Amino acid sequence: MSNQTLWKFNTGGQVGSPTYSDGIVYVGSYDHRVYAFNADTGERVWVYATGGIVVSRPAVAEGVVYVGSEDYNLYALDGVTGRKLWSYSTGYYVDSDPAVVDGVVFFGSEDNSVYALKADTGELIWSYATEAEIMLSSVTLSEGMVYVGSLDKNIYALNMTSGELVWKYTTDATVASTPAVMDGMLYVGSSDGYLYALDAATGSLQWRFATGAAVYSSPAVSGGLVFVGSMDSCVYAVDAARGELVWSYATGAGVASAPIVWGERVFVGSDDSKIYALNVKDGGLVWSFLSGDQIISRPEIAQGRVFMGSSDGKLYALDVLDGGLVWSFATGKKVDSSPTVWEGLVFVGSHDGKVYALNASTGMAGYDWEMHNSAIWSYDTGDMVMFSSPAISEGVVYVGSYNGKIYALDAYTGVCRWSYQTGYAVVCSPTVYGEVVYVGSEDYSFYALNAQDGTRLWKYETKDQIMVSSPAVFGGVIYFGSNDGYLYALNPDGTLLWKTQLGGYVVSSPAISEEKGVVYVGCYDHSLYALNAVNGELIWNYSTRGTVSSSPAIAYNKVYVGSEDGYLYALNGVDGTLVWIYQTGDSVSSSPVIADEVVVFGSSDGKVYALNAQTAELQWSYQTGGAVVSSPALANNAIYVGSYDHLIYAIGNPDNNNGNNFQKNENQSIPLWLILLSVASILLLIGVVVLIFWVRQHKHQPTLNNKQTAQTKSRG
Repeated sequence: MSNQTLWKFNTGGQVGSPTYSDGIVYVGSYDHRVYAFNADTGERVWVYATGGIVVSRPAVAEGVVYVGSEDYNLYALDGVTGRKLWSYSTGYYVDSDPAVVDGVVFFGSEDNSVYALKADTGELIWSYATEAEIMLSSVTLSEGMVYVGSLDKNIYALNMTSGELVWKYTTDATVASTPAVMDGMLYVGSSDGYLYALDAATGSLQWRFATGAAVYSSPAVSGGLVFVGSMDSCVYAVDAARGELVWSYATGAGVASAPIVWGERVFVGSDDSKIYALNVKDGGLVWSFLSGDQIISRPEIAQGRVFMGSSDGKLYALDVLDGGLVWSFATGKKVDSSPTVWEGLVFVGSHDGKVYALNASTGMAGYDWEMHNSAIWSYDTGDMVMFSSPAISEGVVYVGSYNGKIYALDAYTGVCRWSYQTGYAVVCSPTVYGEVVYVGSEDYSFYALNAQDGTRLWKYETKDQIMVSSPAVFGGVIYFGSNDGYLYALNPDGTLLWKTQLGGYVVSSPAISEEKGVVYVGCYDHSLYALNAVNGELIWNYSTRGTVSSSPAIAYNKVYVGSEDGYLYALNGVDGTLVWIYQTGDSVSSSPVIADEVVVFGSSDGKVYALNAQTAELQWSYQTGGAVVSSPALANNAIYVGSYDHLIYAIGNPDNNNGNNFQKNENQSIPLWLILLSVASILLLIGVVVLIFWVRQHKHQPTLNNKQTAQTKSRG
């Protein structure tokens, strides 16, 4: 491989230091989120939004991800799903990296404290107060000791069990470097420009090495050498025993990144925007890779790849041998907002932060717009418009933004009539009912706003984020889901009517059958649920093989819903039995829409599909240039949908289209696993019937004295 992209992922802000575990890369970002990516492909597995910048490097133990945030909390997240297990609130920012050993998680906070918590519950075991903030220096655990640096110029050694001070050593300036311990020696940098070597047991000074500027970089020790960066732009290799210089390498700017050693190479980032691979023995350059901004994070190496965050907002995966990129996954301007069509206009949001109004009649029959060149108007919210799809009422467009605001825009001019600030990102789509706008926020709250002026009528607090589950209203009752695993039903005044706990995050938007009085909703536990709309009682649930974030659609006594297992399902609306199933090439997060017995939906394989709603026969499919998680809108004999290729498409009748993006009448067979499952279910049912018949005939043989009783039982 030579100079080929492995992958890169663009978050909404500067990226911290990644951690690799079991095929997954975990990393925090300045966009307040913790991300989990497939290490091979760069596909996002999950994302969790905290309330502040995430500088802390995640620690992974027993399938749990521990990470700090500048919202003052340390979080414990499920490594597979990203679901919050617990959080612990400190008195200020948690930028320090946690460390876990023997069921205890240790970390520092800028509230001047070191904490030890039970890893399974977050319960406090002990805390130790330093004399100033613990900012970027993270805890190091070794031989029953906890080592950490502080802005009070000290390096602390604490008893791991009790938290009592064993020793402290005072340098001449603040300590933001994380200590490294090897062979009874502790190595750490200080803002006074020195690299220190201390006796790990006593804290006595063994030697110190002078660089030309502050040492924020955390040292790495390997093969008798200590590697560290300095803000004098150099990377140093120092003899671990004597503190003498072995070699140095000059980069183009300060080096705050912590080096990491792999084989015969040492990898380190620089403020010159490059990551360097140097020869361990002599510091010779093997390769360098230029990112879009300074690199202060620590690289991570696994599976022959170097994972690295940059201040350009990207996470990179590089080939460890030659520094080539493996793959790319750009999200900075993708369209996952679902379009809304109204009076000849198409309204849609983009990750570029804008809401667009487009002419719906321009570009039919498969034409795709470059939105910047074709918009009638656009409104810049200043942050991503992510998943939130515009709602239109009385000539006003209502939409949410990642900046935490809900906007009311004039549908004809794009002029902002009002905006309302919530406590965090709004990725949920608003619903307008009467004179009220209903919308959820990732600040854990659900809002009812006056549609005319944006004043708050009431607010209801849940126990976790309300992400993309948009509200549905039926009979004045408001239904929505939350990441706390509940589906909520609220009265018009914001009081709770009922809530039902499902098996995972509820990011699917509920759909309501007014005729049946049933609310249908998908869940992260792979299931579609049918609940009684009046009291929330479970009627049935159907398990797919993947997360159900798609919102169901109801038609022809059926419920249609997609799953991240790659299938679209059609289920009987009454009992949840499977009617048919259709396989796409990737996950289906797009919510289906139905008209004229045709169901239309998108897939992450980049296609828009049109199926016969009764039989699942493919009518046609249309290939876009990126994943389609946006839900289609149908109007004016056209289908409007957004794609991760940054475009919004208007797709017309394929018979009148000369392009080659359409495919028609593809064969679709029922998957083998479903056939086997169906056969097994039928055999099991037959067996149960036979068993019941046998029991009734033989279990209670009547005697002369209890003949009447036995006859009664046999009838039951």
